[in-house]
Order: sequence, then structure tokens, then C-alpha cells
Amino acid sequence: MTLSKSNGKIVLVSGINGFIASRIGMDLLEQGYTLRGTARQAHSADALVNGPYKQYADRVQMLSVPDMTVDGAFDEAVKGVTHILHTASPVTFSVKDWDLVVRPAINGVVKMLDAAAKHAGPQLESVVMTSSVAAVSNPTRQGYTFTAADWNDWAEPKAKELGDDAPGNLLYLASKALAERAFWKFRDDHKPPFSMAAVHPAVVTGPPVLPPPSAAKLNETLLPVWNIFSGEAKELPPSIGSAGYVDVRDVSAVHVWAAEHPSESAGNRYICAVGRGTMQAAADILRKAYPDRTMIAKGEPGTDQLPGWVFPPPPGNRFDSSLAEKALGRPFIKFDQTILDTAKVLEKYL
Repeated sequence: MTLSKSNGKIVLVSGINGFIASRIGMDLLEQGYTLRGTARQAHSADALVNGPYKQYADRVQMLSVPDMTVDGAFDEAVKGVTHILHTASPVTFSVKDWDLVVRPAINGVVKMLDAAAKHAGPQLESVVMTSSVAAVSNPTRQGYTFTAADWNDWAEPKAKELGDDAPGNLLYLASKALAERAFWKFRDDHKPPFSMAAVHPAVVTGPPVLPPPSAAKLNETLLPVWNIFSGEAKELPPSIGSAGYVDVRDVSAVHVWAAEHPSESAGNRYICAVGRGTMQAAADILRKAYPDRTMIAKGEPGTDQLPGWVFPPPPGNRFDSSLAEKALGRPFIKFDQTILDTAKVLEKYL
């Protein structure tokens, strides 16, 4: 394999240990960029640096950002970069504390943009943030197609109404909408010279660049797949949210495209939701591909899904991902492929 030569450009990726961020980092390195990643502690990325990124060691930089919500958190990290991909944000559905979920998501965005505007330098072309379909969807709508013009304007007031009783998944939904609103408010207030765009994935599956040391440490979206595949789930777990899905490789590719095409991506919101991929569908796919794994829960085979894992017709809701698919320049990876490619990596835990 011939390694790509350096293109002389540095890209900052925050939260480099994350499922999406680590894939973005791999794609950037393969395309010749120097990767500058941030984590709470730089040494926590050693497994990436000494594993999948090792062949690009001369183009990998890791920096510690212990608290991304404090003034100056990213001031050093942004210096000299051409693009910034801000993926760092709490991804948890169980923590029920506004100050641990919502506030860090908002403040992290603001501190990154403030650093970009003041300290990055004139070579900075683009800042792309990882948002979520959670920032555009609204469960009270029926038979609706969500587009980039839509906003989740219900989670924040509902969370505030419930106060300490607000569940963790509601706080997560509020955090995504409020963090992205802060992102666009910064653009409107400060009118920075660099391009700004946001990417909105649905539930992200697909093969991780670096599987964790044990299956128990898999992220919130891969763990249910593992529980089905391993047989630990005696009954099928509930699908996450509305079960919209997208492959991590497509999410990464859209981030990189938006960063590399600042004049075209400026101001855009790229929804990445291919169709509806339920846990029943995942189980059906895995049972067919692994007939010897009789411990995979059956549920009700063939139900709760449509051919091609597409969104249901009204009164079901759907997402318009046409802008992201245009950026990709090819069709999105389908649900069966993302589940099978995920399972291939998860075989190491069996």
C-alpha cells in the first residue's frame, strides 16, 4: 500500500477518540492531511496513534483539552489549521444533569468558534460541526419530511418544564439543538471570514476505526448491535429514537466534503439519515448472515421494516438527506451493509 503524501494542511478534529471523530481522522490522514486531534488527555488517544494512525505518525498531533467549556480551551489547538471539524459533545442518553449534558455542548461550540476567529489565522477556510437529526426533528409531527429548514424547538422547553425529572435522552435532544443554534448565532453575530456548516447524522453504525478493548465499552449506538449479535439480548432492544440510520463512513465523508468545499457548504445543514433501520431488521440481517448463531434473538422476523430499509410512508416521518447525498457523489451505504460490516469488526469479541 502506498501512503498518501502530505498536502501541507492541518485539520483540527475535536473529540478525536469518538466513534465519528476517529473515522474522520483516518479519512483525513489517508487524504494527505496532518491531523491535529484533541481529547481531554492527549495520552488517551495513544491507542489510535499507535494503532490505525501509526503508519501516518509523522502527520499526527494530539493535544490535551481538559475542559472545552473554559475560556481559551482551543486557543492553541486552532493555530495554523486549514479546517476545523468540531465533533466533541456529550453523547449520553443516561445522564440527567443539564450542567453535564447541555451546557458543555453549547459552551464547547462557542469556545471553539471564539478560538477559531481570534487565533487560527487567515488560512482557516472552514469550521464544520457535528450536529444531529435530533436538532431538526419533532416527534409531535406526523407524516412529515424533515429538511434543513426545520428545528427541534420542543426539547428545551420540555426539559425545563420537567426540571430534575427530565430524562437523559431529552437532555441530549435539547443539547444538540441548543449547541447548533449557538453555532449559527456566532456566525450571525460575528460574521467570521471562514465558512461554517453543520452535519446531522441519524443513528450512526458501521465499523469503528479502533474497536474498544472490550465490547462493554462500545458506544451507545454500537452496543445494541453487539447485544443482539452476541446473544446477550434475550429480547430485542428498542430501536434508538425513530430508528433513522447512517453509516459512520458516510458521516465522515460528508464532514470532510463540507470542510473541503467551503464556498459550497457555507451555511448548509447536511442531514444524514438514509432510512429506517430497526433492531428487528438488524437481528434479521445478522441471523441470515450468521445462521450458526442460533442465540440471536428472533423477535418477529420481517416486521417493523420495509424493503430496502426506507422510511415509511405517511403518517410516518422521514428526513430529506438529498443535500448530503449530493455531497457524497454516490448513494449512502444501506442498512444491511452497515450492520454486516459492523458485525465483522465485532467478531473479535466473540
